[in-house]
Amino acid sequence: MEPEADTRYGRIERYLDTFVNYEVLPGFGFAEAGYSLSHVEELLRRLDGPHLGPRTVHVAGSKGKGSVCAMVASALSACGLSTGLYTSPHLLHLGERIQVDGVCATPDELLAAMEAMRPHVEAMRMEGTWRAFTYFELLTVMAFLHFRASGVQAQVVEVGLGGRLDATNVVRPDVCVIAPISLEHTAVLGDTVGKIACEKAGIVKRGAPVVCAPQPLEAMRVIESICGEREATLTRVGHDVTWQVVGRSLDGQTLRTHGVGGAMEFDIPLVATYEAENAAVAVAALQALRWRGVSLEPGCISIGLGRTRWPGRFQVLAREPLLVLDGAHNPASMKRLAEDVDLVRGAGDIVYVLGFSSDKDVTHSVAELSRTGGRLVLTRSSQPRALDPGVLAERISGLGIQSVCEPQPLQALLRARDMVNSSGMVVVAGSLYLVAEMLRGWDRDTTLLRRWGRAPRAVLRSPDGK
Repeated sequence: MEPEADTRYGRIERYLDTFVNYEVLPGFGFAEAGYSLSHVEELLRRLDGPHLGPRTVHVAGSKGKGSVCAMVASALSACGLSTGLYTSPHLLHLGERIQVDGVCATPDELLAAMEAMRPHVEAMRMEGTWRAFTYFELLTVMAFLHFRASGVQAQVVEVGLGGRLDATNVVRPDVCVIAPISLEHTAVLGDTVGKIACEKAGIVKRGAPVVCAPQPLEAMRVIESICGEREATLTRVGHDVTWQVVGRSLDGQTLRTHGVGGAMEFDIPLVATYEAENAAVAVAALQALRWRGVSLEPGCISIGLGRTRWPGRFQVLAREPLLVLDGAHNPASMKRLAEDVDLVRGAGDIVYVLGFSSDKDVTHSVAELSRTGGRLVLTRSSQPRALDPGVLAERISGLGIQSVCEPQPLQALLRARDMVNSSGMVVVAGSLYLVAEMLRGWDRDTTLLRRWGRAPRAVLRSPDGK
């Protein structure tokens, strides 16, 4: 990305930063009694409904929802539908969140969306009767404006947080998807899996088919009940649609799915074992779209799934020693990360470079990694909610794991490299913000490149599409 592009993204971010951003501040406004999306709906109405029109897949969940979105969007594009993809957060620049056919929104495109929206936002503020907007709510509106300007035929929309009161829950979905649910953001979503499932299933609309990943029994009972109330046909992955891994390497996996739409075999360039389940969910969602009249050929779906790009999720950045970046940040995702580490680890030592946001369950998260052995280098991202490494060390002191603190992420990565030989493994985890800083520094730090040979880069197309 060129410096000028950086500056123009900065202009957009400076505007958005004048609104409360719960991605960087503790606490969540919609935990307040009486919160609704009426202000978002009104803004969209004044903009002539940019969220309406395209065939829509809406995806909620605690983990895996971004991967599902990326796979569904890639398949739809490969099948000839111009497809918008809205996800969060971004790794390297704001445009990643809003893509059309795999191409990030340019600064000029986001500026156009911002300027179209801005007068209406100001008018509503002056009226004094509407709730104040948040950063994420306005970015969501900008995504819909960009999709309309781009003439997309389909849009795949990832929930930001929860579902029922998330800004994205203004769409009229053709298919709703619920990825795996676990305890997260309990102060906002509820302190049980059942309560959280109720919030996630808030995206279910009357008559729209629902595809659900395997869930804890408590969560599944809630989802089944809500689908019944809203007359929404439920497809349960793991029951109605099953999958098996045919082959796996550090380059990806070959999978076979079976279900009411028949059998299908395909490759995905995603290494983590949990991505097999996510792929099955994506295939089930695409099949549900076919039932809704969208023409999707199995061969095109396979091609699209094989082109999926989703950096920062068990991403293999180098191989000698093995360097993996993963955004796992809660106990459930850390458990899955540990399972994948066990599958790919060599004979050498393991070192984890960890940094968390301050609101995460760090003790139980690190405990899930501890069974793989290894040592820790504790660091932090530059994100305002990042936990100080010293505080992190105190919180996990009872686990008895050898650890050192290095506040600077790239220095922490260099320190980890010095702790393993070429047959060892270094894993960066705890926060997507930390992963993003590692990716930014990877090609810029010549010391890193000398100590770790250059490896495949994250595939995030720049604003010029190259």
